[in-house]
Amino acid sequence: MIYATMCVGKKWIDTWKLAIDNFSKDHNLHILTDDIDKFENATCYEYKRDVFSYYEKINFLLELSKKYKERITFIDTDGLDDYNTDFIFDNKTFYTAHIWKLTGEVNNASIFFSEHDWILKDTLLSEVSSEGSLEFYILEKIMSFPKMDNIDEIIKDNKLLQSIIEKTYNQNTITRDKLKRYKSGIGYCEGWGMSTLCTKYNIPVKPYNWRKDILI
Repeated sequence: MIYATMCVGKKWIDTWKLAIDNFSKDHNLHILTDDIDKFENATCYEYKRDVFSYYEKINFLLELSKKYKERITFIDTDGLDDYNTDFIFDNKTFYTAHIWKLTGEVNNASIFFSEHDWILKDTLLSEVSSEGSLEFYILEKIMSFPKMDNIDEIIKDNKLLQSIIEKTYNQNTITRDKLKRYKSGIGYCEGWGMSTLCTKYNIPVKPYNWRKDILI
């Protein structure tokens, strides 16, 4: 299994270096970082953008999928210590930490999303020449992406979605109180992008037991 994570900025590196080093001792970990000399065991890729974008984790995941032609599992650095590496994946499903339902009389996203977000869910598929509106939102903390033969098409659509998400979610366009914790950077709520890709390309999506000894 190929694992991936992103760790950018001195504060974040200092906080999570030990967790990254411990995980990469025993597992094939690829890391996107702006200090490639900090991590001895991981395969490092340099983060070169002047601005920090949360959306780069999606790009990194898909580029690794294209390069290695196998399943890639992205884990936020603060999840590495708790990650359950014994989980057995199938060959076709996208696995994630959690899925928020966006349709039906009862959904678990209504307390989090703003009116602007609800509008966005109805427009993103049209941006990649697909029909309908999104029925779920993928939590971005853990994302396990299966091998896809049409990965080049997926990456092309992802670039379109990245532009939209980064323009929509940044410090100048915060639309709800829960986003005010993002003091810098752009492209948060990147789960919109992956949700759109999985919907357009009919990739099954499931939550899974990503934590050690904790069942969903």
